[in-house]
Amino acid sequence: MELEEKRESSERLRLNKKIMWGITIISILLAMFYIDKQKVYKEEKPPMPTVLLGEQELHPILSTYTWNAGKIEKEIKDLTQLIEYQHAEFRENLNIEFPKNQQPIFIARGTYYNGEIKAEPYQTLYLGFTLLGNESRKEIYSIKAYWKDGKRAEYIIPVNIKEVSPEKNYLARNKGYHSLLIVGDTDKNVIDELYSEPLHFLFETSNSLGLKDVNDIYPELQVKEEPSYILFDHKKEVFRAASLEELLKYMKENTYSKKSTIEGKVTKLDRNLGVIQVDDKIFTAADMEEVKVGQKISLEVIQLNKDIPYYRAIENINVIKALDTVFSAAKWLAKDAEKVSILAIGPSAFTEQFKSPNKEDFKLVENIEIQETLTLKNGEAITDAAVYVFNDKELVFQRDEFDQLLNYLFEFEMLMPARKERNGL
Repeated sequence: MELEEKRESSERLRLNKKIMWGITIISILLAMFYIDKQKVYKEEKPPMPTVLLGEQELHPILSTYTWNAGKIEKEIKDLTQLIEYQHAEFRENLNIEFPKNQQPIFIARGTYYNGEIKAEPYQTLYLGFTLLGNESRKEIYSIKAYWKDGKRAEYIIPVNIKEVSPEKNYLARNKGYHSLLIVGDTDKNVIDELYSEPLHFLFETSNSLGLKDVNDIYPELQVKEEPSYILFDHKKEVFRAASLEELLKYMKENTYSKKSTIEGKVTKLDRNLGVIQVDDKIFTAADMEEVKVGQKISLEVIQLNKDIPYYRAIENINVIKALDTVFSAAKWLAKDAEKVSILAIGPSAFTEQFKSPNKEDFKLVENIEIQETLTLKNGEAITDAAVYVFNDKELVFQRDEFDQLLNYLFEFEMLMPARKERNGL
């Protein structure tokens, strides 16, 4: 009996040892897996975008970034000494695409200039921005991408651009532009005279030649008299006149002008850059004195060039519904001219994310006010999710999604140098 008990005790001991060894091995494997996972997590880098200049793929270079392991700095000056410029023919569109599920909230586009990345406001604000300047040159395009939770990445794209020469050098090089060949009448500054008229023709170049020279150099034009004024677009001759008056008459009758009326709510305003956003559409205007975020307005817009979408003018602005005066209260304003304050309204599911936001994402936010509802001066109450952003003077942004707010904050940060430049600071 005693021997049997000892044998059972010995077997239990061996079993316990096996179990302990098994637990130890599994623990070690789990620890190794966790350490490897953490290592991979920390070594992870930002996604690389696909960049196309027209149909030509360019290869961006990752510069300074902040990711899982914190900030990794790379001196752009050092990078630019090592890089090779990629050769590409000029195209009008520079398209940037990040992988699905890794797309940033905001992308600033610009160039590397004077030792730093410089965001270009209109390339950044207009998603369909068309590049101009069909000429041979070296250029370093830049991208700064912003993700939430403080993740950032800068990319540079060095390109040696080759001009795409027109079939004949008297043609305009860029779509949407014209060139002028003047035969004979070489004493007048014709372009200045043309620009003194309210015309929407954009000129790249003008050349003057005598009758003999033009027929020697461009016999296909078959010029028979001087003076002659020959107007070209980027593909062909579009008009020929024997006098400047005749040319002006043609241009007045054929100047492109397409009017449209846009109605919607003003959701963003930047007086320094002259930018108005109506719902999701961006416009620029010289006179914005009466415009306020939150108004319902109508814009009379004139498209001035069928080939350049952002070449347009606002002819008239009408306020359909005024901004409620509750948003004019001084208590909402930021004190610092380079920061903003936020008013977040709505159910807790929406406002909870404003209670402890990422510090880097909100580094230009001076104050956050959270309310479940807001009663307007007209007696109505705002109860749905809404976020309002104020600078030191007025309401400058209004939307209803957190990511839309982040997009604005990142844009506000990145375009700050451009605003200071416009103000002469």
